Amino acid sequence: MFEPLFGPVTQWGFLVKDIDAAMKSWVEHFGVGPWWGYRDVRLQSEFRGARTEVHMHVGLAYQNGVQIELIQQLNDVVSPYRFFYDTDKAQTLHQLSYIVPDLDAALARAATSGLREHGVMRNHVARYVYLDHPAMEGLVVELMQSDPDYVAGFRACAAEAASWDGSDPYRLVAFG
Repeated sequence: MFEPLFGPVTQWGFLVKDIDAAMKSWVEHFGVGPWWGYRDVRLQSEFRGARTEVHMHVGLAYQNGVQIELIQQLNDVVSPYRFFYDTDKAQTLHQLSYIVPDLDAALARAATSGLREHGVMRNHVARYVYLDHPAMEGLVVELMQSDPDYVAGFRACAAEAASWDGSDPYRLVAFG
C-alpha cells in the first residue's frame, strides 16, 4: 500500500490581509468556527538568507478535524509570507501542514523526495520548516514537530469545533 510521505494533512494555512475580515468571512460564508488564536505573535524568520523577526496575528479554526490557519503579517520584513502583501488578493492558500513525530527524520525524507527548504519560522518553543518543490509553485509544505501539549490542544479545539453552535466565534488573545 502506498503511504503519504508525512502522514495526514493536519492544517491548511492561508495568508490574509485582515485577519478579522477573514475570520468573519469564514464564519459567515462557510460556517467555520469558532476561531482561536493570538494577536501580536513574534517569530524569528530565516528566509532567503535574511534573519528577521516577523510580527503577526494568527487565527485557528477546525473543520472535520483539520486545522485552518489564518496568518496576517503586520510588519514589512522579509519572510516566507511577505510576497503575498504585494498582491491584490484578500487571502490565499499558502501551506499544507503536517505534525511529524521526528522533524529531522521528516526533513531527511523530504530531501529524498526533492523537497527543499523554503524558510524556517521559530520561537523558544517550536520550529516550523517550510518546504517547496517546483511542481508545487505557490504552495509550500510546513512540517512541525509533534508536541504532546500542542496535540492535546489541537484535539480539544477540533472536538469543540465539531459541536460548535455558532456562539462566541472569535477567541483571539494577546500574545507575549
